[in-house]
Amino acid sequence: MQYDLLIKNGRIVDGTGRPAYRGDLAVRGGKIAEIGKISGGAAKTLDADGLVVSPGFFDVHTHYDAQLFWDPIATPSSWHGITTVLMGNCGFTIAPVRPGDRDYLMRLMARVEAISLDVLKNGLDWEWESFGDYLGRMRGKVGVNAAALVGHSALRYYVMGADSYQRAATPDELSRMKAILRQAIADGAIGFSTSQTAHHTGGYGEPVPSRLCAPEELVELASVLKDTGGLIAANPKPGQSEVSEPFQELMISMGRASGCPLLWNSVMHRWDKPKQWQVNLDYMARAAKEGAGIYAVGRYQRMDLEFNLHRTNQLDGAPEWKEFIAKPFSEKMRLIADPPTRLRLREAWDSLAIAQRAVQKMELLHIARTALPQHRQLEGKKLKDVATGQGKHTADALLDLAQAEDLNTQFAYIGFMNGDEAAVRGIVNSSYCLPGVSDAGAHLDTDCGVDFTATLLGHWVREEHALTLEEAVRRLTSMSAKVLGITDRGILREGLAADIVLFNPESIAAQPRELRNDLPKGGRRLVQRATGIRAVIVNGQMLIDDGKATGALPGSIIGAAGKT
Repeated sequence: MQYDLLIKNGRIVDGTGRPAYRGDLAVRGGKIAEIGKISGGAAKTLDADGLVVSPGFFDVHTHYDAQLFWDPIATPSSWHGITTVLMGNCGFTIAPVRPGDRDYLMRLMARVEAISLDVLKNGLDWEWESFGDYLGRMRGKVGVNAAALVGHSALRYYVMGADSYQRAATPDELSRMKAILRQAIADGAIGFSTSQTAHHTGGYGEPVPSRLCAPEELVELASVLKDTGGLIAANPKPGQSEVSEPFQELMISMGRASGCPLLWNSVMHRWDKPKQWQVNLDYMARAAKEGAGIYAVGRYQRMDLEFNLHRTNQLDGAPEWKEFIAKPFSEKMRLIADPPTRLRLREAWDSLAIAQRAVQKMELLHIARTALPQHRQLEGKKLKDVATGQGKHTADALLDLAQAEDLNTQFAYIGFMNGDEAAVRGIVNSSYCLPGVSDAGAHLDTDCGVDFTATLLGHWVREEHALTLEEAVRRLTSMSAKVLGITDRGILREGLAADIVLFNPESIAAQPRELRNDLPKGGRRLVQRATGIRAVIVNGQMLIDDGKATGALPGSIIGAAGKT
């Protein structure tokens, strides 16, 4: 029998958690045709001796809503074995949208998700209004499978305009929102997302629209999913890996109203509240006992936040620094050399350090990468140690280096969150956390969290033995698929979609981050490669072959109840 693709001699880890076994796997017509000892021929054969053959991985917290239009294979996620992405998180999407409201949504995404406004303006053609039209623009043109949530803020703004970030909705407005959400799910959306997080503000400093809703609005929107199926994704109050008690109960109410899982973002270790991660896990265990399917996206790796002085909100805690960062490049370069400005920034730095002591932010500040060869020896060093060695105030050390490199120096808070390895192990071991929080497609020059797959399989499985290989693969595949309501992929089983990853369990690892200027109009982003991933297959077609894109675009748009 002739197959499209035959994978021979692999160590099959099927995604169910069952023990691995040696065998072959054949693909025909985008589906898994046979698993076992296979003697038939194929148009293409891969020798998987020494490799694990697993289902394709899921990334359940991304913001690829815009990026898929200029990067249809969703890099760097696909380089790390990701075959299905969940996008539209945090309540922020670029549909539905009226032609006159596009600028508002772009500024919202630029402010909250740190995607350059120039990148968005030059990367999107805006040939859509409804959510269905938006999905239609991507069908047949993406390399990975994309499941898209309807953003609560976009939905409110579409119905209410500027009132959406000033007041609660009227009964008529809520009824219209429910109707639009219902139609969007019928047209291929997988559910809806919302943010109640206090630090989420729009492009003009206003609260994002979803923050102005009454609790009843969220329950009513959730009730739409009772008929359609799907998923709710939430960023809770107050945010930053903390959930207030009222919002804990509200999420349970939303879950009950929808009859669907609710996935919230996110569980991580915080230096200022070092036991909060355990409080979060205890809450989800209680919710499960009450019959609510509440899950969280858990970060399995350390979070390092990078920034430079061109554009950042990492120093907004001091008004003097916030005002300085907002200036144009030429003005910033002038002010750096201005003694009175230096004095103000130096004094403000001391206030900033005191204010941020609880999260150890200034203690964690390092020089991540330099732009000039003569400064390479500073990379990886703490800024305060460099300042001490130079006999300078820390603020002066930062400003002098940035000035010498035309503000291109990358600084980083190393271990800003998830800096406690023991706490992260507890998150990894939780049955209520899905691996993720990559935020891929957002915070492009600040964070790159796609390394969670390689970190889980390399660090936590191979090095730390925190999970078995089979359980880790289950978390990345069928567990995520089940929460998303996707039934035709996530497991290696005959008849299911052939989303497959081949990787070397002895060498899989994340590579160091690098800065690239490969976004529209030369925009900058951090990317990260992985070693040990031999092939990434989507719907039976090779997407990534030995680290290189094949040019194929076999991805599907996946809606509620797994509809494609």
